[in-house]
Amino acid sequence: MTCRTPIWSRDEALLTKPLSVCSLGSTISALSLLFFALALDTLRLAASSNSEEELRGGAEEFITLIEARDQTALLSLISEQGTSFIGTAYVPSKASLTPGAIRKDFEAKTGVYCLFFSTECFRQQDLQERTRQNGRPLRTPLRSIADLLSTARQKKLVTYDISKMNGKVSVLLSSRAPDAARLEEDALNFYFRLEDGKWKLRNVEYN
Repeated sequence: MTCRTPIWSRDEALLTKPLSVCSLGSTISALSLLFFALALDTLRLAASSNSEEELRGGAEEFITLIEARDQTALLSLISEQGTSFIGTAYVPSKASLTPGAIRKDFEAKTGVYCLFFSTECFRQQDLQERTRQNGRPLRTPLRSIADLLSTARQKKLVTYDISKMNGKVSVLLSSRAPDAARLEEDALNFYFRLEDGKWKLRNVEYN
C-alpha cells in the first residue's frame, strides 16, 4: 500500500500529529485480525461443546443397548480398529479383540458376551482361567456390565479428554465423587473413537 500525504487536524493551534492513510489502514487491519481471531475462538468453543454433547449421546446410546441386550446393534458400535478390555479379570482371554472376534463371543455366549451380559458365566470362566494360571483370587466378585448398570444407584456420565476423533466417558454408578470412584464398584470407563459419524467403542476399563 502506498501512503498519501498526511491528513492534519483542522485545529492547527493544537498542532496535533498527522494521521496517515497508512496508519489508519494498519489500525483497521489490526482490528479485522482481532475480530477474526475472536470469531475463531467462538467457533472453536461451539465445536467443543457440540463434540461433548455428541460424545455423551454416543455413550448413552451404547449403555442403553447394553441394558437392552441388543447384541446386533452393539456390534455396529465396536471400533473397526478393535476394542481393548482393561481389567484384572481373565475374561476376555485377550486384551484386544477385533469386531469379528467379539461377534464370535456373542454367538458362543462366552468371553465378551459374559463381560457385557452374564455375571454367572463371567465368574465361571474367570475362575476356570484363574485356576489354570494360578492367579490370585479377586477381593470383589465379578459382575457383568449389564448387572452393574441395572443395580446402580445412579448413572451419571462424565466426559473427559475430548478431541476431534476420541473421547472418554466415565459412568458413575454411585454418589461417590469422580476422583474417589472405584472401577466396577462405583464407575465404568468407556473410550470411544469417532468412525463414520458414530462414536464406537475402543476401550473398556471395568475392574
